[in-house]
Amino acid sequence: DLTNGSYDDILNAEQLQKLLYLLESTEDPVIIERALVTLGNNAAFSVNQVMIRELGGIPIVGSKINNPNQSIKEKALNALNNLSVNVENQIKIKVYVSQVCEDVLSGPLNSAVQLAGLRLLTNMTVTNDHQHMLSSYITDLFHLLLTGNGSTKG
Repeated sequence: DLTNGSYDDILNAEQLQKLLYLLESTEDPVIIERALVTLGNNAAFSVNQVMIRELGGIPIVGSKINNPNQSIKEKALNALNNLSVNVENQIKIKVYVSQVCEDVLSGPLNSAVQLAGLRLLTNMTVTNDHQHMLSSYITDLFHLLLTGNGSTKG
């Protein structure tokens, strides 16, 4: 237990490294989900966004968006979303943009995974650096925004 029972504690570099190792080395969906939530919460802090990137955490988290478990996929997208606030992290996260677009467009309308993916895509396109990556998905994304509920449109 890295956080003394609290998902809100801020982890140091050593604890983040252990959490990333745990995330890489387990197949237990409950542990994976908890680790992703903890990483995502810690990625809300700019110092941890840098630390997680420097520890090689972005590909570890990114690999979880391919998990068939929708809850794990959602937690991974949420963690990537928090990490994507950092412009340097976006350089590493951009490799997942096409996969996220495909998942957003193929997933159930208004689902948690779809909303998490849309939030990540929004963060990734705040600057002009990665907007071009969505060009082939724009028509489908607009259709999704028109047909989705208030959460999807927000």
